[in-house]
Amino acid sequence: MRSYGQYCPIARAAEVLGDRWTLLIVREMSFGVRHFNELERCLPGVSRSVLAQRLRQMAAAGLIERNATDSGRATEYQLTAAGRDLKPALQALGNWAATWAFAEPDPGDLDPDLVMRWISRHVATDQLPSRRVVIQFDVSGPQRRYWLVLHPAEVSVCLHPPGFETDLFLSASTATLYDLYLGRVPLSTLTREALISIDGPRPLVRTFQRWFTWSSFAPAVRRGLSLSPDTVSGGPGIRTLDESHPS
Repeated sequence: MRSYGQYCPIARAAEVLGDRWTLLIVREMSFGVRHFNELERCLPGVSRSVLAQRLRQMAAAGLIERNATDSGRATEYQLTAAGRDLKPALQALGNWAATWAFAEPDPGDLDPDLVMRWISRHVATDQLPSRRVVIQFDVSGPQRRYWLVLHPAEVSVCLHPPGFETDLFLSASTATLYDLYLGRVPLSTLTREALISIDGPRPLVRTFQRWFTWSSFAPAVRRGLSLSPDTVSGGPGIRTLDESHPS
């Protein structure tokens, strides 16, 4: 951990959190990811050696704690009170980026496995039918198939048929699922423009929208999209308001 040599809370925060992958590890652990292999799957691109190093650094900084599972054969990582207290800070950072630094995505940034995992984390379980519902997602670009198993008591993503009858069939591209999840384009528009198709019993199709809360950053994403090109200057990195433009 490199010191800025400044007795300043922001400098100290940058020292503790500024290493590559640290904030994303906190993001994943805030959603209940607790094991090394699962963290690796949730963070495509991280090497095992870097992940292990970051976990050691985070433990030394008091952000996480390392415990043996009940069986004693595996290690479990948990956020400490200090780590859990970062959640509103992550939300604030994400809101800022979604508003001011969220340009069109690079195709290489769109990962179908990730967006499916994120969608599964934002299910409004109180809006689900009382019985289990299975949705088959046929995703293009790249071609993938997933099954989302929804139940008020449990939600899971399967890469293979889960052994239950499929209730709904959804087809979309990876980019379209990101647009939906991040609130860039409403479901009604995506279905009207045939970018998403949802097939199955009509009562389930009608209530599908209510089953998901989508990303907590969606309002900030929409705010960023609403900023008129006439009132925003700067390049693709940071959007800045043109103060000379009349309000």
